[in-house]
Amino acid sequence: MDIGVKLPPELEQATRKMIGDAIQQVVADTIKVNHWPGYMNQRQAAKYLGTSPGNIIKWEKADIGFPTIMIEGSKHYSKAALDRWMDAQQQKN
Repeated sequence: MDIGVKLPPELEQATRKMIGDAIQQVVADTIKVNHWPGYMNQRQAAKYLGTSPGNIIKWEKADIGFPTIMIEGSKHYSKAALDRWMDAQQQKN
């Protein structure tokens, strides 16, 4: 069954843009989820979070529960733990 709906040109254009933007966001989110390793170094973690390595250091020193794994003096960051920490920060605001 085909239902034809005639929209004014400006509404059709806005609808197409909204759908296109939504598709682009889903693709970007999918790439972000699948692109990053389960465990990252400081530079990777900073890039994943969209910040600088300096902010990672600041958050670690601030004792605000930033998830860091120390293995024989080397820092590592779990992608899952970073996601949970960011979600918790969002809930605070």
